[in-house]
Amino acid sequence: MMYLSDLPTGALAHVSSFLASPSRALFAVALNFRDSSSAIAGNQWDVLDFGDIEKDLAAKLSDDDIRGVLLSIDAVNNLKKLRLTNCINISGAGLEPLRGSTFIQQIDLSLVGDHESPRLDPEPLISCAEVIPILDSIIERREDCSLEYLQFPKVWRKERNTESDFHAFLTRFNNYLSSRAGRCLQCRCNLPIRNRDDQHNMLYMSAYDKFYGTQKYTCYDCTKQYCEDCQDDGGVYYIGGTCDKCERRYCLHCKKVDVCTSCHNWYCVDCIDFKQCPQCDENTCPDCVSEVRCRNTCCADKISCNNCAEDGNAFSWCESCNEAYCVDCCDSDIHAVKVCDVCETSFCGQCRVNICKEWGNCASCYQFAFPVISEDKERVQTQNNELENENKEQRNEINELKRKVKDLTGELEEV
Repeated sequence: MMYLSDLPTGALAHVSSFLASPSRALFAVALNFRDSSSAIAGNQWDVLDFGDIEKDLAAKLSDDDIRGVLLSIDAVNNLKKLRLTNCINISGAGLEPLRGSTFIQQIDLSLVGDHESPRLDPEPLISCAEVIPILDSIIERREDCSLEYLQFPKVWRKERNTESDFHAFLTRFNNYLSSRAGRCLQCRCNLPIRNRDDQHNMLYMSAYDKFYGTQKYTCYDCTKQYCEDCQDDGGVYYIGGTCDKCERRYCLHCKKVDVCTSCHNWYCVDCIDFKQCPQCDENTCPDCVSEVRCRNTCCADKISCNNCAEDGNAFSWCESCNEAYCVDCCDSDIHAVKVCDVCETSFCGQCRVNICKEWGNCASCYQFAFPVISEDKERVQTQNNELENENKEQRNEINELKRKVKDLTGELEEV
């Protein structure tokens, strides 16, 4: 019987060339060919992203698997970018082969893919105690170190304890980044920029910062740096705000980001489906789309932002039934809400009619009510005519049935 391990290394290397990068490395680890693992895994290992394999498989990987992969590709001397996408069952001990690396430039420990929220439930097992010593060994190389970007797990960043080991590492990493920071690629100003607390930080360091523990001036994709003030000729910022969903920051060359004009949160346009409010023509995130809808079914799909809905720019409410009508319907539909300039009331057409019948004495209100009454009268008349036609058709059918019964009765009597 021949086993897979009995095949020549060249044949195995050819087979592995058809696999995704992480799968190719896992294949080499599974074969356990120490002398031939590099031939099977390949030599092009600038980037290792476990998001390139099935999510379920990545979620099953252990620290031993990660360690084996990093050893098989000689990560300490080859790897520049590492993303542990969907590796939710590791503690981080498997990153040991990266200890002291002078090649690694970017490490994403958030455990999620592009445009995914880092808020994981249940919380992942990745441990500060296991990972921070490895990260320290990298940044301690100082001038030889190539590290430019770290994306930390949300589970580490959410505690915001300035006495924690994580915050102590943030301070060391911030000092490392600050010592190497250059200039904004657009305006050439020095980075980092002094903030209102007279501090120079490359990271959001305050426990009160919304995106505590993330980098301020660096694009997640290309790691180029821009200040937060520079804009292109169209008014687009060279470095957009941190996305409120994926909590990453991108430059205008890598990803398009936009800001919701209601809540003022930034989002990647690939993270959420922005809506445009027809009243203010501004972009609105899904959380800021008003739940109010026009009473008329023909306008049920029209949306507005919360600001326009609350300011009365999008809807008018009937003071009696409290139904909302969009501004377009209020301009054109006699049944929608109208404001009487005389008695200063706001009623929909039917409520205006009812109030005029009960106690109304405002001539202006009667002018609003009259078209509604006329239309209702016409509608009732039309319905009555339709009913009369139906009754006539039914009488004709009954007479026809009676004639047939009579004919059948005559035929039976003849028999």
